[in-house]
Formats: sequence, structure tokens, C-alpha cells
Amino acid sequence: MSGSSDANPSRPVSVVMPCLDDRELLREHLPPLLAECARRGLGDEVLVVDDTGRDALSAWLAEHFPQVRCVAREVNGGFARALLDGAQRARHELLFAMNPDILVHPGFLEPLIAQLAEDEVHSVVPKILLRGQPDEIESLVEIDHRRDLAYVRQRGLEGEAARFDGAARDVNYAIGGAMLVRRSEFVAAGGFDPLYEPFYYEDVDLGFAAWRAGRRVVYEPASVVEHHHRGTIAKHVDERLVVAVIERNRLLFQWRFLDTPESVERHLSGLYRAILDAHLRDERQELIWIALALEQLEALRESRARLGPAARTYDEVCERSRPS
Repeated sequence: MSGSSDANPSRPVSVVMPCLDDRELLREHLPPLLAECARRGLGDEVLVVDDTGRDALSAWLAEHFPQVRCVAREVNGGFARALLDGAQRARHELLFAMNPDILVHPGFLEPLIAQLAEDEVHSVVPKILLRGQPDEIESLVEIDHRRDLAYVRQRGLEGEAARFDGAARDVNYAIGGAMLVRRSEFVAAGGFDPLYEPFYYEDVDLGFAAWRAGRRVVYEPASVVEHHHRGTIAKHVDERLVVAVIERNRLLFQWRFLDTPESVERHLSGLYRAILDAHLRDERQELIWIALALEQLEALRESRARLGPAARTYDEVCERSRPS
């Protein structure tokens, strides 16, 4: 496809960071981010979206980080809505979505921007080092299946980081807490699909939908950030509920994109086996997860209706987007 002016490394970037009352994380991670923006000297901006619903951060940010714009939401709406609010208020076309527990390395933006030279590239994700460990890379992601039930596989956390770390390569999706996208595309699409609210799997969906439409998602190892995994969801939401939402959304994701009789038949057979096994083992929580997904069938129908024409089937996306 034709080149894009978005790839010019001299283009300014808007960094949008949805937060709750994450002052400790902001105190640690804003300084290196702001230093990188200052080094570039291109008018990059940083927006912190306060999603507490009680304006907990604007006064604190004004005192400690006056160069940061604060967008205070009136109600808590979750990561997806907060990111969209920030994107709508951002000034620049290039949008880097960033969680507050991400620590950036110097020079992280330029390699990401360069990957947008092709219009075919929908989004780019840096090398995300879990807890800063070089042999634990979170962003080498693909969709795999156990008994025809989809799940996210991260080979960079399975002892294969060195194998995949040499060059940029395709991945299934860009992790939402550290991804570069074109703001106009993200806003025009309404941000993440609301099917997955309040959290998790919305970024998987975004990348998969891009692949389905004929686009690509790229992992760029020359761009490095660290994930210190102190996100705010676990602080405020019971772990059992978090797991239930993840498992519900894992099913909804697959149901949204299954598109051939063969893939549907395989999945339904696997789902039947999973239900039977859970019943025989008296694993009630697994049955609850499936029931929670089934409760969203009307929302799922509406979500599937929002999908545009497909350039690739479900099976083709899973195969084509696997890191190699």
C-alpha cells in the first residue's frame, strides 16, 4: 500500500493515559515520558484521563506535572471509555495509548512511528518487558486454541523471547496499554467495541478486526517499554470478578468473529465438551463464565452487525497474524 505521512518521525504524538487515583505510578513513570517528549522537541502532549469520577488528579497534576493535560471524567467508565475521551480531546493524529504502570525507554516513539509508513499497518506495539526483564516480552501475542476454544498466547513469556526478538514482525494485536494508532481512525471507529466492557479483550478485538479487514498489526522491538504490572483494576475489583469477566470476554471475542460453518462447528463441539467436563468435575465457576457470555447474546448480535466487510476469515486471521 502507499506510504503515509504518519510515518514521519518528526510528527508530534499525543500520549493518552487513562488512570484512577494512580499517583504513585504517575510519580514514577511520568518523568521519563515527559523527558522523552522534551527531547523530541516536537510538541508532543501528554493527557492523563482521570477516570475516578471525582476529579482526584487535576489539582495534583497541576502542582507536580503542570505540563500534563488532565481530562477529568464525571463518572467512572472504565479503560475503554476513558481512552476514547482522551483521544477525542487529543491534538495530534498519532496517538500512543499508555497505562500508568508503563515505564518508557529513551527513543521509544520513533521506531513505532516509522512502522506506520504503510497504510496497511493499523497499529504498532513496542517490546513490552514484563517487570523490565529482557527475557519476558508481553507483546508477542497470537490467538491459539485449546479444544477449539480461543485464548491469547504470549510466546515471549514461554521462554521463546530470544527466538522472536530479532526484528519487527506481525502480531495479532497491539496491547492496549502501550500501542500507537492513528487517532482519526480510532475515534471514527468509536474506540474499542463496547461488547467487552468494563475491561479486558477490547484490544484483542481491535487488532483482530483490523486483520479481518485486511490490515496488519506490527510488533517493533526497537521500541522498548517496561510493564511493572501494578494496574489499578486489581486494586478496586475482586479477583474472582476479574477472572469471570476475562473468561466471559474470551468467549464473546470468538463468537464475534467466527464466520464459517466449519469454524462454528469446531467451536460448538469444543464448547459442548467444556460444559460437559465442567459439569462432571463440578467446576461451577466455568459454567458461570459461559452463562455470563450467553447473557450478552443481544449485545453480541449488535456487535457483529458493526463489523465491516471481511477480507480474511477467522481462521485466516489466526494463521496470518501469528508471529513467525
